[in-house]
Amino acid sequence: MKNIISSTFVSMVKQKGIDKITVKALIDECNISRQTFYYHFQDIMEVIEWSMEQAARAMLEQSLRADTPEEALGILISSTLNNRELILRLMDSQKREQIEALFVRAVRKYLQEMIRSKTQELSMRYSDMEVALDFWAFGICGLLLQCCRKDHVDAENLAVQICRMIPGRS
Repeated sequence: MKNIISSTFVSMVKQKGIDKITVKALIDECNISRQTFYYHFQDIMEVIEWSMEQAARAMLEQSLRADTPEEALGILISSTLNNRELILRLMDSQKREQIEALFVRAVRKYLQEMIRSKTQELSMRYSDMEVALDFWAFGICGLLLQCCRKDHVDAENLAVQICRMIPGRS
């Protein structure tokens, strides 16, 4: 049911933007009761958050199978660009600040899981890793949001450029 509510919400956002979507409109479109909606979600923002978490989890699973950091980052970039219409609609809403925070949190978690899964040993203090994750999450989110507003972005090249900035990589 969560998937149905989420996918219906995404198609509604693509049609009319987030600011015009109410719980009532969403439950009517899903043909479910208000009680069913509230059993699964507290509000529209929770639908957005859950949807982003699902997308991030799918990207992470795909990225973990990548052979190189460039390929893994390319998956994140390509997925973002493939969803640019939806992202721009979300960002052009009155809830921009909340949605931006969700993006940053999703990218941070993605990066954290990639590091945890792909790195054998880190020679960095925990507190330094926390700052580094915040730095990279905000930076990558900013780049991705900027890329969504461009007509053409070479995802592979951007992934290579970002990876060249990672300490210890050339």
